[in-house]
Amino acid sequence: FKYSKDFPFTIATTRPETKLGDTAVAVNPKDKRYKKYIGKEFAVDFVGQKLKLKIIGDEGVDMEFGTGALGVTPAHSMVDYEMSVKNDLPLIKVIGEDGKITAEGGKFSGLKTLEAREKIVEELRESGLLISEEEIMQNVGTSDRYEDVVEVLPKLQWFIGVNKKFPAQGWSASGGKDSRLKNVKNGQETTLKELMQAVVKNKQIEIIPDRFEKTYFHWIDNLRDWCISRQIWYGHRIPVYYCKQENSKSEARNPKCVEPIVSIEEVKKCPHCGGEVKQDPDTLDTWFSSGLWTFSTLGYPDLDAPDLKNYHPTSVMETGYDILFFWVARMILMTTYVLGDIPFEKVYLHGLVRDAQGRKMSKTLGNTINPLDMIEKYGTDATRLSLLLGNTPGNDMKLSEEKIAGFRNFTNKLWNISRFIIGKMQETNYKMEIDIKKPEGETLADDWILSCLDNVSAQVTNDLENFSFSQAGEKLRDFTWGELADWYLEISKVEGNKEKILNYILNTILKLWHPFMPFVTEAIWEEIYEKENILMVEKWPVPAKVSQGKQIKDFEILKNIITGIRALRAEYKIEPAKKLNVYIFGKNAGLVKSNSEVISFLARIDNLNISNKKKAVAQAVGFVAGGYEIFVDLAGVVDFSKEKERIQKEIDAVAPYVGSVEKKLSNKEFVKNAPKEVVEGEKKKLEEAKEKLEKLNQQLNNLKS
Repeated sequence: FKYSKDFPFTIATTRPETKLGDTAVAVNPKDKRYKKYIGKEFAVDFVGQKLKLKIIGDEGVDMEFGTGALGVTPAHSMVDYEMSVKNDLPLIKVIGEDGKITAEGGKFSGLKTLEAREKIVEELRESGLLISEEEIMQNVGTSDRYEDVVEVLPKLQWFIGVNKKFPAQGWSASGGKDSRLKNVKNGQETTLKELMQAVVKNKQIEIIPDRFEKTYFHWIDNLRDWCISRQIWYGHRIPVYYCKQENSKSEARNPKCVEPIVSIEEVKKCPHCGGEVKQDPDTLDTWFSSGLWTFSTLGYPDLDAPDLKNYHPTSVMETGYDILFFWVARMILMTTYVLGDIPFEKVYLHGLVRDAQGRKMSKTLGNTINPLDMIEKYGTDATRLSLLLGNTPGNDMKLSEEKIAGFRNFTNKLWNISRFIIGKMQETNYKMEIDIKKPEGETLADDWILSCLDNVSAQVTNDLENFSFSQAGEKLRDFTWGELADWYLEISKVEGNKEKILNYILNTILKLWHPFMPFVTEAIWEEIYEKENILMVEKWPVPAKVSQGKQIKDFEILKNIITGIRALRAEYKIEPAKKLNVYIFGKNAGLVKSNSEVISFLARIDNLNISNKKKAVAQAVGFVAGGYEIFVDLAGVVDFSKEKERIQKEIDAVAPYVGSVEKKLSNKEFVKNAPKEVVEGEKKKLEEAKEKLEKLNQQLNNLKS
């Protein structure tokens, strides 16, 4: 459209109603079409509204968008307002807080914005000033709650000037202490923005994971003055008062009465004239109030408060990455200014909790999980574990009820492990010791489990100190369920005299698990020691010397032998109850002989033959583990004829399937057009089927030979 018939060029807009308040037209200074007009002023009659327009150059104008010339309405656009500040343009407010055109809008006054838009477009059309209309996509601010369009309006507010210079100071007002900020001395000229940059750049504050430093500096390097006043009912009220005589025209009025009175304490009367005062009706931005948290909760403004001296700054601040700017940055701003100190040493950022499909949880999608329901159903510790394990710093995590149920199974596992050990103690009338020292092992299994416990204790401690909480929990779970439950507790059923070692192991793992599972571990601890001491205040385990590499290596050989025998039993469908005859040949027969009872018990062996020299074993299948050759005698255990027939049938079923999947994947059209996840799924199926086919053929060959 054109403002008037004699206006030299065409304007593009998406808000015709705001053109009533235009004070300039912006063009790109590189645009040859308009370069000659920059700096000129035009008086126009726009649909009956008298406007004075100045042509200004701004490199932010997109020459390719619309006509490349934009009307500037400083009162109704943040971008336009910034242009007005640069070019000293007046603000004409043509839309009021009631969503209607103001008196400044002339004959359109009182109309709703959309009504005014339609009338203005119609008048432009009738007068021949409407050049063209087109549909475009653009961002429009809307209310979170009601999804109504938010109208940008100018309004008098309170701001914190982040680029304003001020002399830095620490607690010198009461304690005579200098600023605790690196390279910042009392009285040194600085800005809030510079302080917020410095404490992270010089590593006084560490952000974990460190990739979020980039996000932090993106915000802070582009920081603008912070609007801290809000027109809402709830919140800390702005601590500013005004003398009721400020607008008085009386000659007796004190000139200072027009100045705002800023005071933390309630002001009863004007300090200048003694007259009545009124408090600013606005409240502080919630993040302003939250930003005071690190010191306001510790006794401030009493700078000698014990809590403030003992507990400030905080060692670690844990919060979500989505409020890194809103809260974390504001706490840094407040504390560096007020105390000349950092609010905390480290910031640990967690991600957002999403549903099993990775979607944001919302009532609309119906995919929310009520933690109270999960606690009631699966227990607090299981719910807690589901949020800790499988979760890495700063990354969103998927959560489902199935995951929580899985951790309920693990809490039950720890409970059952404890019940087993306590039961063992009761059988032998052994009184468990709360301060038991690490005992000496009597067997290879003892030395192995104690070494594994030392290792996991050291690793968990290191991971916790480095904020790798999930990694620590996963290592501890693997040890508890694997090395301890699946192996050592089973061995304890055949090897005796384990009370001291089991006492030491249970004490240690309860302490290691306590940060992850406080309720179950505390309940077990109190049952054992009858509330002699609560677990929460026990000393953290200090791992003994972590070495014993040979014991771990030797026991791993035994594990591989036992696991291999179990695998052959499963391959040939041998019933668990059926005992086996097994032959083990190797140079170091002593290792196997000294642990033959353990091998026989765990692998369910009836007759274990161990020798340094290898000999032929008829009708046997074998494997190699740790330098030993192990053969399982299948005579009388497996019906060779039926087993060959069974395996051949499986081969006959799997082989054609492999061929069909290979044919499908060789079809270029299928690979090209099918969804990526479908193609990947077919590739995985093919890989698994080929592996199964290879194993079946190997089994058949073993039986034939």
